[in-house]
Amino acid sequence: MSGLSAFSQSVSPQIAVQALPYWHPEIGHYVDVLFSMQREASLESHSMDISLVIHRKDGMASMDRINISLPPGEPSTFVQGVRLPADTGLWTVSIAFEHSPDLWDSLQGQIHIADVKASISKILLTEEALVGATVLPWMARYGFATQPLPQIGEAWITGDSATLRFYTETYGLPQGKRGLLRYELQSTSNENLGIYNGQVMIPAGQVLQPNMQSMDISALPSGHYNLVMKLWVEGNDSAASDITSITFNRYNPQELESLSTASLMPHWVALLGTGDSLDFNISSLYPIATSNQRRQLDHLLESGNDTLKWRFGQRYWQENHLSNPEAACKSYQAIVAEVERTYGSRAIHGFLTDRGRIFLQYGTPTLTEKRPFENDGYPYEIWQYNQLEASNAPYQINKLFVFVNNSTVGRNYDLIHSNAIGEMQNPKWRIAIQKRSYITDDIDQTGSSDGEKFGSRINNNIFFNSGGG
Repeated sequence: MSGLSAFSQSVSPQIAVQALPYWHPEIGHYVDVLFSMQREASLESHSMDISLVIHRKDGMASMDRINISLPPGEPSTFVQGVRLPADTGLWTVSIAFEHSPDLWDSLQGQIHIADVKASISKILLTEEALVGATVLPWMARYGFATQPLPQIGEAWITGDSATLRFYTETYGLPQGKRGLLRYELQSTSNENLGIYNGQVMIPAGQVLQPNMQSMDISALPSGHYNLVMKLWVEGNDSAASDITSITFNRYNPQELESLSTASLMPHWVALLGTGDSLDFNISSLYPIATSNQRRQLDHLLESGNDTLKWRFGQRYWQENHLSNPEAACKSYQAIVAEVERTYGSRAIHGFLTDRGRIFLQYGTPTLTEKRPFENDGYPYEIWQYNQLEASNAPYQINKLFVFVNNSTVGRNYDLIHSNAIGEMQNPKWRIAIQKRSYITDDIDQTGSSDGEKFGSRINNNIFFNSGGG
């Protein structure tokens, strides 16, 4: 059975969706739809209506509508879920998010539900439920409280938890045949990691077997990993009957401890500065750092330990520019200074703005379309790159970035859409630019087929001709 994972980040809060098929001998097939929501710090509550439908080509459909209310407070992540009946076949999942009567967003994808003969459900990563927390109906599974781990994009297992917890179900063992469920961690190059594995024996003929497992990963280095599960059926040793997997990221804060014993060359202290200058030079590495290095930066800046910051900066440039790390550091600092002058303000450093971050990460754009005065919309810019070459992102060609100034004052433009891997994607970016004047009842409308509007270049410019793209 194949599940669905989708991500909507065109509006706040960011929302990720998982649609996971399951089966029960009495009620048959069903789908658990999980919503992970990441909300920035807010003094106000936020309410959202979510409508979801799953349907097959033959007209069979299930639907529900829920309301989610996020209380005011610090940045936080929430998980909510809903359970829908289903059956075998290819299903289309359609979800609409109503943030306000005039602001909708939508996601769509597909899941395939197969017969349950000798199979494994998709892996659900879980976290330990808080003491006294209410176990909602969609979390309770055969005596296990399966509190889903929030997933905005790929899952992260950080230093806050040294345990990898995961839940699966196995189905439909043949009568009189035992099963063996094996699980192991692999690197992204499919190498077995040795001690990180285990197995579960399944009694002969077991129709449904719930499996809640955990693994101590306190010594697992930071990195990108696969959790792979294979079901073997007695009498068929040549191949596994079913295989499923899930990828996740691990951040191990213990690796920062190695900085405390690393030697520090005095000239790096002078190069990286002290006090606010040191914090600025270390923080400005964020656009070119990997996801794990960014988490290390967060911990470093919270620690207030200048010695560790110097050692981190020294190690970063020595590892990424072997031939002349000092020259590479000075060159980058000069570019950061230019970004600060161009995009920074009293309120925010240039490297923390979206345009500044993109410029530092990917370099100078090949082409730009700048519209500081748009006839029926907010000021915007479109940057185009023939090639994207960055140490912390895959190589890509012909990618666009769309920035908009929603305040119409100042020079801080927010990234609202890109077709680059790992960046925010919003097919309704044209509507976002024109939302003061764009009126439609179609939540799936993207604005790409509207043609030209008098005085507007949003659909007729150097990148798009009359609505293309």
